[in-house]
Amino acid sequence: MEPSQNILTEAGTAPSPFSRRPPQPKPMPSARIAAVNTAPRSAPSAPAMRTTPAGAAAPASVTESVEHQQLERRRRIGARWFYWVAGVSLLNTVVALAGEHRRFIIGLGATQVANGLAARTGRGWAPAILLDLLLIGGFVLLGYLALQGQHWAFPVGIGLYALDGVVFVAARHWVGLGFHVFVLIMICKGFQAARQLDPSRRHA
Repeated sequence: MEPSQNILTEAGTAPSPFSRRPPQPKPMPSARIAAVNTAPRSAPSAPAMRTTPAGAAAPASVTESVEHQQLERRRRIGARWFYWVAGVSLLNTVVALAGEHRRFIIGLGATQVANGLAARTGRGWAPAILLDLLLIGGFVLLGYLALQGQHWAFPVGIGLYALDGVVFVAARHWVGLGFHVFVLIMICKGFQAARQLDPSRRHA
């Protein structure tokens, strides 16, 4: 055994491996230090821009959209009542031609009077049918124009249907008059919604 392996330290213990100093970093050359100092520094990052939340203005737009849909639905319902009046009046004419005495009270009173007179006398069906087709076609046309955005079709139809209600007043047919009033109210609601949807009135 070699003598160096039996040598102990002065304290009587073996030399600790941690007593050695760790390797020191080598100093950076001066040329490299100068290059680092003279390198262009990156521009500081711009502060994050504050953006308003996307939902901040959403409630107003959503409310306006919902209101627009409700008005549009009310306008279309009011316009479709012209179709209902025309359809029921046509059905009354067909029933009268078949010799039946049943009538639908939502239909036009003028067509019912013309059909009733023609059925009682047994003649005059040609003028009665011509009048029926004229009035029924007129209400179909008013319904189509009202759905297409022609707002003047509403007051014209309201006036004609209100004038037709005089027939039920003269006959003292209060149930038929009540249904006429109900239909007029629905058409008037459609007309009111159409006026609110008119951009020229909203921006006036």
